[in-house]
Amino acid sequence: MYRPAAGFTLIELMIVVVIIGILGAFVYPLYGDYVRRAYRSQIIVLMMEQAQSLERFYTRNAVYSGVKGLSSGNQHYHISAELADHGYRLEATPRQGSAMAGDPCGSFTLAHTGMAAITQAAPGLTLQQCWGR
Repeated sequence: MYRPAAGFTLIELMIVVVIIGILGAFVYPLYGDYVRRAYRSQIIVLMMEQAQSLERFYTRNAVYSGVKGLSSGNQHYHISAELADHGYRLEATPRQGSAMAGDPCGSFTLAHTGMAAITQAAPGLTLQQCWGR
C-alpha cells in the first residue's frame, strides 16, 4: 500500500521564507524608529529630573551655581550643564558610537525658563516631533 510522504515541500518552505523576509524588510525600520523614540524619551525625562533638582537647589540657596550631583547623561546621550547664579541651560547631545549618534533630532536643550529646543536637527523636524510635546 502506497502512503504519501508527510511534511512540507521545498517550494512551500521557500514561500514562507520569502514572506518572512518581506515582512522583516518593512518591520525592522519601524522597530528602529520606536527604539529611537524610547531613547529620546529617556533623556528628556532625565533632563526634566535635572531641572527639578536645580529648581530645588535654587529654592534653598537662591542661586543655581554650585549644585552638586548632576547626571552626565546615559549611554546614548551626554548632558552638559551651563550654570549661572540666576539661570541654567542643560544640553543633551548624542554620544558618538551610540544608537543615537545619527539621530535626526540632534541635541536637546532645556533652559531655566522652561524653554525647550532642538539643535542640529534635520530640516523640517519640529520641537513637538522630537520632544513629544
